[in-house]
Amino acid sequence: MDEKDNYDKYRGKCKEYVDKAIKQDSTLTAVRGHYICPLWGKQAHWWCVCKDGTIFDPTVDQFPKPHIGDYVPFDGFIICAECGKRVKEENATFESNYAFCSGSCLCRFVGL
Repeated sequence: MDEKDNYDKYRGKCKEYVDKAIKQDSTLTAVRGHYICPLWGKQAHWWCVCKDGTIFDPTVDQFPKPHIGDYVPFDGFIICAECGKRVKEENATFESNYAFCSGSCLCRFVGL
């Protein structure tokens, strides 16, 4: 498969492929975080971790530089798009692709 075919096959389907892998091998653990691609930078992503700690990534070929990027697990915090404050994800407010520490920050962000 070429790069475009891999992109089309895997892009946006990371969690789906991770879930399939875990159904086939229950010793795998799903991990949510970011893949740091040398060309595209920080990309939201899902992958699996094996019992021995090695990474199994069923969709890494979607990236133009697969297998050489870094994996950074999500730490449970988001950065407010308005003020930059770090807050726990469960305490955040979300609108579209943006996360906010409060309703006040969301309103400022949209000009209210």
